[in-house]
Amino acid sequence: MKATVIGVGTELLVGHTQDTNTAELAADLLESGAEVEVSFRVADELEPLVRELAHALRHHDLVVTTGGLGPTPDDLTREAVARAIGAPLVADEAMLEKIRAFFDRMGRPMPEANRRQAMRPRGAEWIENPRGTAPGFLWQGGGKTLLALPGPPEEWRPMWEEAKRRLGLSKKPRYRKVLKTFGLGESQLAEILGPLFAEVGSYAKPWGVELVVHDEDLVKKIRKKLKGKIWGEDEDTLAGLVHRRLLAEGKTLAVMESVTGGLVAELLTEVPGASRTFRGGMVSYTREAKARFGVPEEVLEAHGQVSAPTARAMAEAARRLLDADFGLAVTGVAGPEALEGHPVGTVFVGLATDRGSWARPYRFPDQGRERVRLRAAYAALAYFWSEA
Repeated sequence: MKATVIGVGTELLVGHTQDTNTAELAADLLESGAEVEVSFRVADELEPLVRELAHALRHHDLVVTTGGLGPTPDDLTREAVARAIGAPLVADEAMLEKIRAFFDRMGRPMPEANRRQAMRPRGAEWIENPRGTAPGFLWQGGGKTLLALPGPPEEWRPMWEEAKRRLGLSKKPRYRKVLKTFGLGESQLAEILGPLFAEVGSYAKPWGVELVVHDEDLVKKIRKKLKGKIWGEDEDTLAGLVHRRLLAEGKTLAVMESVTGGLVAELLTEVPGASRTFRGGMVSYTREAKARFGVPEEVLEAHGQVSAPTARAMAEAARRLLDADFGLAVTGVAGPEALEGHPVGTVFVGLATDRGSWARPYRFPDQGRERVRLRAAYAALAYFWSEA
């Protein structure tokens, strides 16, 4: 079955509302065995919506829409579907009474505008809305199926389950493994994996490139080629792995952050039970703060705030001040301007242990302050995972 998902709403096009509906529905359709070839968004305008619906019905077996079923004049999905399938809109008195009863339960009179929601294309079946006034509908004809759902996820999700029941769609067990890497770009992974790369899905994340694999034998081959580069799988997080390792060893960690402004500590404390392994952290955002927290003035004078020696000294100071087994530090340049001659995206991560201290440089693309800060925070956790 070839399927497409269409998000209806001008607010989706211009970014006033984030469109998560189409992705969620497409993912569920894929797990139900459908072949989702395309998903897209259309404005609240009748002619473009009719045109796109008609095109989708010509080229796909199943078309699912979300949005545009409200009571206001710009809710045009009903009218557009009716024109696309060549059927008139008909009023349904029974559905109108159900909508009226919804308002009665809230102690409010039903606005006249809501009468529109009791209209459906002739030949379509209702999909009742248990949580709102906008019912959906299911139309089938000529080997094609069209399902119209409202926009709010809390409303369409139970309606989608009912529609899947009627259409006989059910999730089919499918092997799926997510392998999480750090320190390698997609082009590098493609070079290492060779022909195997074409058989996986690759997705760049702030914590590294994720590889989605649907074959167990292929997972074994990839693990062999990427030995030491895969830090986790499926639902693993770097912070979670750091916590589990510290817990298993009975060790503790303290951090000192500059460029990340507390993001490393935030990630660590998102893990339940983090207080058993994480002592705390300091945000030494200025040179003066670094010195106050114990970074030697001679190190700052000789090497500057953004350097490997300063990252090492920060890690050592964090470990010493909070009496932790490990100290982790990150300093760098988030932008918008260079600092001490270092371009935006320059980051140094320091690690201190009872065996000594080390630091590693990183160079991230200038993709904006937040992106650099987030990647630096994950780099710090990945460095600890690989080196501590």
